[in-house]
Amino acid sequence: MKKTAAFSILFLLIASHCLAGEVSEKAGNSGLSFLEIGMGARPAGMGEAFSAMSADVNCVYWNPAGLAGIDGLNLTFTHNQWFQQISSDYLAAAFPVRRNRIGISLTINRVPEIEIREMPTSEPISLFDAEDVALVLAYARNLYSKMDFGVSIKGLYEKIFVDEAFGLGFDIGALYFVNNKLQLGCAVLSIGPKMKFEAEEFCLPLVSKLGMIYKTSENYLDGDIMLGLDLVKPRDDGLKMHWGAEYIYRKSLSLRTGYQFGYDEKNISFGFGIRYGKYGMDYAFVPFGSSLGDVHRISLELKI
Repeated sequence: MKKTAAFSILFLLIASHCLAGEVSEKAGNSGLSFLEIGMGARPAGMGEAFSAMSADVNCVYWNPAGLAGIDGLNLTFTHNQWFQQISSDYLAAAFPVRRNRIGISLTINRVPEIEIREMPTSEPISLFDAEDVALVLAYARNLYSKMDFGVSIKGLYEKIFVDEAFGLGFDIGALYFVNNKLQLGCAVLSIGPKMKFEAEEFCLPLVSKLGMIYKTSENYLDGDIMLGLDLVKPRDDGLKMHWGAEYIYRKSLSLRTGYQFGYDEKNISFGFGIRYGKYGMDYAFVPFGSSLGDVHRISLELKI
């Protein structure tokens, strides 16, 4: 079993390293960009430094291996109000089945009121909405005391006006627990064949990630501190770095911040979370530059 775990970690690290070496000549060749919009207000508030996180239902999106630490039924719903009236809704659930963990999620992304014009006019001919959908089924399991492993399959759908495209994607990830303070994660997301829209083929927005989470063991003002760091390599862009921090006061109130390096239009983020028994609510605020506007995410969570 230890050999299997070591091989899994080595495979993912090598895959992440090789994918990170892809050159930018493929830029512009990927579609389904909504898959790159991070889901969940908690991860967004932490600067999306979340690939090494565990025991969180949002791991269905970030790294399926993180589901292995889930206990009981976990449900979450996120509304993401993007700029230019773009919005995303994300519903996810995770639950144990003996030693295994199953995760399910549904993401619906909408771009409203796209104008149809044949020539410059004061009014468009008509308006239409574009829609993207991702349905994900994830599986995770603890391989041995220090290693969790997860995979997922996602059904993908895109509609623009009267044209449609269908496809499949896959995620694979692993977590390694160095000790009770430090955990490492790696994931390769949106692996899959090209999709076809009309006569044009495009790749999935594949991304490879390496991350770490460090948890303090001391109490600070009756709370705990968690630090996260991710190295992120999208298919179409250069290497990015995400940093995040979370302060949890008596397991009931969380304050979060993060910073993303390597992006032109975004960097800092803020958020908070409130827990009361089995209920939870999270909020994240991410400002964008170039007059794009600000992004607000609200998540509701239930643990049974």
